[in-house]
Amino acid sequence: MYDMRLDPQGNLLPGKSWDDSPGLPPAEADMLLSMLDVPITIDRCFVEICGDLAAAGMLTELSTLESETGRQQVWLQVASDEFERKLALTQAQQRAARRLLRSKGLVAYRRRGTPPLEEWRILWRAVLALLQQKAEERTPHIVWPPVCAAHPDRTDHTEQLMEVES
Repeated sequence: MYDMRLDPQGNLLPGKSWDDSPGLPPAEADMLLSMLDVPITIDRCFVEICGDLAAAGMLTELSTLESETGRQQVWLQVASDEFERKLALTQAQQRAARRLLRSKGLVAYRRRGTPPLEEWRILWRAVLALLQQKAEERTPHIVWPPVCAAHPDRTDHTEQLMEVES
C-alpha cells in the first residue's frame, strides 16, 4: 500500500525497479497525509450556545450544507458517515451531540425509510434566540442607549435627532 514503486495490485510501476527506494515508511506517509487533510471548522458562536465542540461541529456542518445547497428551512439528508468523515466523530459522539442539539431545541431530527435515512433541520429561530441571549449575558455592563455627558437626560441618539431637526 505504501510502496511507491508498486501499483494498487502490487505490480512494479513502469520506469521503477526493485533497487529504487520504496518511499516513506508507512507511519511517516500516514502522518503527512493526516496533516494535509481538510481541517475541521467549527463556528465559535455555535460552541458558545451548544457548550460542546461535537454538537457545535455538527451544527456548523448542517449550516454549511444549508448554505451550499441553498436549501434553508428544509429537511437535509446527512448520513452519519458524513459526520464521521468530515468531523472525525464516532457514532457515540454523534449520538451524544444529536441528543444535546435536540434537547436545546436547535435541530429537528428524524430517521425515515429502510435503510433509515437521517434527516436534519436547523431550527434557526431557537439558534438566533440563544445567540441573542448569550450576547445579552456578555454585555450587561454596557450602558445602552449611550448617555450624553452634557445632557444626562438625553441619549446621543436623541441629541443627533434634535440637531437634524433644527
